[in-house]
Amino acid sequence: MQNTHSPASNSTKRKRRRYGKGRIVLAIVKLAVLLGLIGLFIAGGVVVGYVASLVKDEPVRTYAEYHQKIFSNYLTGFVYYSDGSLIGQLRAEEDRRLVKIPDVSPYLINAIIATEDRNFYTHHGVSFQSTLRAAYQELTHQTVVTGGSTLTQQLIKRTILGTEVTHARKAKEIFNALRLERMFTKDQILEAYINEIYLGKNANGSNIYGVQAAAKGIFNKEVKDLDLAEASYIAGLPQSPSAYSPFTTEGFKRGKERQKIVLQSMLEAGKITQQEYEQALAVDLETRLAKPTKLAYSELPFLMMEIEERASKALVDSELAEQGRDKETVGNNEYQQLVEEKRREILRNGYKIYTTINKDANRIMQDIAADPKNFGKNRTYTIRRSNGKTEKIENALEETGAMLIQNKTGAILGMIGGRDFNVEQTNHATVPRQPGSAMKPLAAYAPAFELGLLQPGSPIDDSPLVLSDGQNGTHTPLNWDNKYHGIMSTREALRQSWNVPAIKTYLKVGITTALEYVKKMGVTTLVDSDNHAATGVIGGLAYGLTAEEITNAYATFANRGTFIDAYMIDRIEDSEGKVIYKHQIQPVPVFSEQTSYLITDMMRTVVNSGTGAHVRNYVPRSVDIAGKTGTTNSSNDLWFVGYTPELSMGVWVGFDEPYPMPDADKYFPMMIWGKVMKEIVDTIPSLSPPDAKFEKPDGIVSLTVDSKSGLLPSELSKQTGHLITDLFNRQFIPTKTDDGHQKAKIVQYNGQRYLAKEGTPDDFVSEGIFYRGPEPIVDSPEVVKTTTARPPDWEQRLPSQEDPRVEVSGTPAAPSAVKATTSGNNVVLTWKSGGEADLLGYRLYRAGTDQSFVKIATIKDPAALSYTDTGAASAGYGYYLTAVDVTGQESSPSEVVSAGSTIEWQSPAQPVLGEQPAQSPEQQTEQSHFEQQVPSPPTGLSVSKSAGGMSLNWNSNAAADEVITYNVYYAPNPSEGFLLLGSVTDTSYFFDGVSSGQFYITAVNQIGESSPSAYAALSAE
Repeated sequence: MQNTHSPASNSTKRKRRRYGKGRIVLAIVKLAVLLGLIGLFIAGGVVVGYVASLVKDEPVRTYAEYHQKIFSNYLTGFVYYSDGSLIGQLRAEEDRRLVKIPDVSPYLINAIIATEDRNFYTHHGVSFQSTLRAAYQELTHQTVVTGGSTLTQQLIKRTILGTEVTHARKAKEIFNALRLERMFTKDQILEAYINEIYLGKNANGSNIYGVQAAAKGIFNKEVKDLDLAEASYIAGLPQSPSAYSPFTTEGFKRGKERQKIVLQSMLEAGKITQQEYEQALAVDLETRLAKPTKLAYSELPFLMMEIEERASKALVDSELAEQGRDKETVGNNEYQQLVEEKRREILRNGYKIYTTINKDANRIMQDIAADPKNFGKNRTYTIRRSNGKTEKIENALEETGAMLIQNKTGAILGMIGGRDFNVEQTNHATVPRQPGSAMKPLAAYAPAFELGLLQPGSPIDDSPLVLSDGQNGTHTPLNWDNKYHGIMSTREALRQSWNVPAIKTYLKVGITTALEYVKKMGVTTLVDSDNHAATGVIGGLAYGLTAEEITNAYATFANRGTFIDAYMIDRIEDSEGKVIYKHQIQPVPVFSEQTSYLITDMMRTVVNSGTGAHVRNYVPRSVDIAGKTGTTNSSNDLWFVGYTPELSMGVWVGFDEPYPMPDADKYFPMMIWGKVMKEIVDTIPSLSPPDAKFEKPDGIVSLTVDSKSGLLPSELSKQTGHLITDLFNRQFIPTKTDDGHQKAKIVQYNGQRYLAKEGTPDDFVSEGIFYRGPEPIVDSPEVVKTTTARPPDWEQRLPSQEDPRVEVSGTPAAPSAVKATTSGNNVVLTWKSGGEADLLGYRLYRAGTDQSFVKIATIKDPAALSYTDTGAASAGYGYYLTAVDVTGQESSPSEVVSAGSTIEWQSPAQPVLGEQPAQSPEQQTEQSHFEQQVPSPPTGLSVSKSAGGMSLNWNSNAAADEVITYNVYYAPNPSEGFLLLGSVTDTSYFFDGVSSGQFYITAVNQIGESSPSAYAALSAE
């Protein structure tokens, strides 16, 4: 077949096909573009709609509103005393000075722009490229998200919107930045930024805002004089001022890394050369850092700084409450940031702060704190840090902190923050220190009274207590004199501040329960570990208490058991006089009126005749005072917290770096307290009238109880004189009669006391009236070995177990190897025992030249193998011994021995079992306890003045009285009754902290207590 198509026609067809395909491709492209545009319009509409929803509530601000927010100058604020008089103006610190751009180093301007916003002079307030990049990174959850804010946006954030991180805030930030750029020049915006930006803290620890403050506070230079190295370091701070702080080792190291980034940015932007870059990095900036300088705040720096802090927190707390936010749910970092923002607001907006501070009372406190005569000398010492390294502390100032609070309102009337703000800026009234024994009323005795576990006259056994040390071991807490003192009243335990009774009470209440009471009284420094520390009641806490909080807690007692939180800021007004904050008192019931009065009355005793009596050297006894001392281990912290019916004040004294206070300084807290309160009572009686008294509420009764059991007295209680009269809450008076006293016969064996078996010979027992203690006494070998474990009343305790020795058949063997030797004017006898398991002891017989032997001694301890016959060396006596078992069987006599006698001694006849030979007159002291009477009154009592107190001395009773202990009684005023100060085994006693009063002594044996000695007194000079 012939081909009818020519080449030309084929070419035309191919062109037609290509043209058709091209049109299709073009159509597809056009369609894609169209769809893309439609998509963009839709997406844009969504974005625009979303952004519009975010900013719909944002006001459209005028030029004047922006100017006021961003460029307004600071308005001076003022602080006022409680009477409305001026304390002073709020600080306008050097680190807040404004500066103009021409007065700023060009290096710093270039560094800020190159690092924070390189396109500052070309954009219109927002860098959309940076914003989109940051948004993309956030949407894709990238780990490193770059900032998208321009300098204009940062300025809006800091001055108008705040730092909340939300899409709404970001949208509003962009919206405002665009408007701001249309209203102000670039230089105006930059100038506002460099004066507003936060740059951390200066060498003194104060916050710095703006580049002039940073230049002065970090390098001690004017900002115009900064060189490239200094400027580049400061320009790196805005990203994280705290992290890059040059005044910490790690901060400076991080700051140098940040400086390198700043210099790199300047190099890339063409603002510096490579040579300048390298030279700036090589500069040793650490040697250029500013040194701390004396802070020129005002005449009352501690007070002014505290007012700023409290006013800021008051405004923050008020705003959080208005927003319905629980303060406890706000993170610490966020809260501190809010407080700092409020502080800046207070310092710049012309606020007027009206405080509770009493001008005259505060002046009294400041004058006493400023007088070096009220403190010890500066000290140099070495401490060991927690990392094991030692550090020498040179010329340390003995510091103090104190707080004065009005009981009924909680108003803080005065404060001592420290001795010299230029030396140490820590406010010692508001930082925690270990409270020592000042915790005892708060955590032990008041909760115990409230729960009905104790009353002032209730007995507590000051005897060994074994505690876990938290590390699979044990420890035995001791009193401050390293002794135990036996059963005593709760009042006496607090008066002398004995530790062991307080710990026992704390454990009886329950640590968690006790600390819940403490928290109700406003203490905020307790942590979970405190719930596991049995010694927390004597100051062994994780952090301790502040002077403010412990004073506030004590004020609860003065305020009849109701806690009222202490406050310093009464109200705050803005620059136009509008009240923007007003304090509201919120009472919190903690204890009953009865508990509060009983604790107060016990602490009266502490002040009048106990460890707090030194206060009475300054405040007369006519002024009603209650209070408690506090001393930590090694005397690192010294306290006195006390109150009148109207005022409470706590005083702490110690070193900033804990170190033992000298003994000579132990009265300083009481001295400071006494001097302040005396002058207030004398010169401002309206604050604390000198004749005001603590009012006794209904329900308080006086009752006599058995002093060993706390129950109603029995006949045996009365026979032994174990009676005490004290105050009780009527709700908790005892209704049972004492059954703890008992007539008994006691023997000793292996150092322990036991009830004698029936048939035990009378001369081997101690017979009398004994009593059961409120708890079993810890008398383990471990405790006895490591402490003076047995209290002075140990011999008066009724044992709980019978003599464990079991009868062995037969008569015991006679002592062997008996020897008699002279030692001076005495004869010393020694022997060996037969070692029978039921051996009770020995009887010693003696005869003169007539060889008529009589028993002169009973040796009650079978382990004793010697005896000294005093004054017998020249008499030429002959001696023999017999052994006696628990059934009373007596051995045959030992051989007769003598020391130097030439007489030929006859072997004695076997003693008649169960009978004792007739005794010569000089042996009458061997009468049994059953025939013994109470001791004679001690004689020869004398009182003399001694350093810091009074020394008492008296004659020892006759041996026949078998005195176990002497009781010392004292009364500031005998018409008000005598108080038991303590019990001693010797014939002297030292009573510190007083210079007047009357005393008497009684002697105590197994039968009971003697009548009083003659009174002795030393009048005040």
